[in-house]
Amino acid sequence: MIKISFVLFLCFPAFLFANDSKFDTEIYLDARYTISKGEPSWVDNWLGKGRYGGELDGGRINKFRFSEIAVLTKFDINWDLKGFVYLKNDPEQGEPVDLVEAYVRYKPAPSSVIAYEIKAGLMFPHISRENIGVAWASPYTISPSAINSWVGEEIRVLGIEMKAKYQGDINDITLSAAIFGFNDPAGTLLAYRGWGIGDAKVGIQGELPLARLPSIGPNSTFLKQPNWVRPIREIDERAGYYLALDWTLYDFAQFGGLYYDNRGDPKAIEAGQYAWRTKFFNLYAELTLGLEIKVIAQYMQGSTKMGEEIFGGGRQVDVDYDAGFLLLSKQMGKFRASIRYDWFKVDDNTHILIDNNNEDGDALTLAFLMMVRGNASIIIEYLNIKSDRPAREDIGFESYQKNKTIQLAYRMRI
Repeated sequence: MIKISFVLFLCFPAFLFANDSKFDTEIYLDARYTISKGEPSWVDNWLGKGRYGGELDGGRINKFRFSEIAVLTKFDINWDLKGFVYLKNDPEQGEPVDLVEAYVRYKPAPSSVIAYEIKAGLMFPHISRENIGVAWASPYTISPSAINSWVGEEIRVLGIEMKAKYQGDINDITLSAAIFGFNDPAGTLLAYRGWGIGDAKVGIQGELPLARLPSIGPNSTFLKQPNWVRPIREIDERAGYYLALDWTLYDFAQFGGLYYDNRGDPKAIEAGQYAWRTKFFNLYAELTLGLEIKVIAQYMQGSTKMGEEIFGGGRQVDVDYDAGFLLLSKQMGKFRASIRYDWFKVDDNTHILIDNNNEDGDALTLAFLMMVRGNASIIIEYLNIKSDRPAREDIGFESYQKNKTIQLAYRMRI
C-alpha cells in the first residue's frame, strides 16, 4: 500500500489538494465458471499457456471463480485536466489491493486543426486494439490475443506521454511520444514462459510466477533469476521511450504503429530482478465494415536480452519474438459474436543446450457476448491453444501441448 500511495501522490498533486474536483466512481465485477484441460497454467509456476490450466496429468478442472473486482475513479480537476485511477483485486495478486493505472491528462480545447494532449502517470501504452472496455477488458472476447495478453502482464510505464493530433475533413493523424521508467524487467515472461493467452493484469506491486526451470532459480548455476518477475520496477535508472503514429480515415479505417524501447541495461540487477533490454514494433489495422462487422489485425515483432555479453555479441539470454492475430467480430443488437486466430513464436539466439527458450504455437478463440442489462453482460468463450516449447521436457512434460478452456463470464458495472 505504501507504493500505491507514493504513486498516487506523485501523479495527482492537483487531485490531492483540489477542493472542487468532480468524481465518478464505479465498481467492476467479473465472475466466471471455467472448464480447463491440458497442462497446468503458468500462473501456478508451470508452462501452460492459459490463465487457467488443467491437472498435472492433463485432466480437467471445473471451477467457479471471482476473476476480478475493480474500483475505477474518473475525476475532473477542471475543464482541461482530468484524471483516472484503477485499483483491483484478483486471485493471482499477492496484495489485497493493487494499482493498475493512475494518471492525469491535460487536453485543452483545440484552437486550430492541431489538438494537443499530455498524459502523466502509470499507464498502458496505446498498443491494444482489443482492450477498449472498462477495466482494460475486451468487448470481443474474455481472453485477449497473445500480444495484448503480454501487454497486460508486463507492459506498464510510469512516465509522460505527449500527443499531437491533426484533425482533417476526411482523416485524422496522431503522433505520440513518451518517456518512461519502471518497466525494466519487461521481457522476462516472453523468455522463460513464452507467449500466453489470458486476461491477467499485473498491478504495480504484482509478482508474476515463472516455471521451476533448472536454468533459473536459487539452485541454478546459469542465472540467479528467481522464479518470479516484478515487471513494474526501475532497476538501471535509464529512461525508456516509445513513439507512435495513428491514422484514422473516414471513421471506418484505422492504421498505426508503435515502437517501444525500455533501454534496459542487460547487466543491471537489483533485488534478484534483472533489467532486460526489450524492444518491439507493434502494427495494427482496424476496419469497421457494413452490417456492423469489425476486423482487427495486429502484429508485434521484437527482441529481449539480459545478462553478461558472450562470444559473438549476444547475451546470456537473447531471444527474438513475434506474434500476430486476425479478429472478426459482428454486432447483432444486444449480441456480439467474435472469432480470432493467433500465431506466436520465440527464437532463442544463445545457450540452447542449457536454456532452450524456443517456442512455436497458434490458437483459436470463439466468443459470444450478450448484454443482459445496460451495465452487465454474459460472455461464453472457447479457447484452444497449441504450442511446442522444448523447455517443457526439463520439468517433466512433453514439448508439444494443447490447452483448451471454456469460460462463462458475468461482468457487471455498479
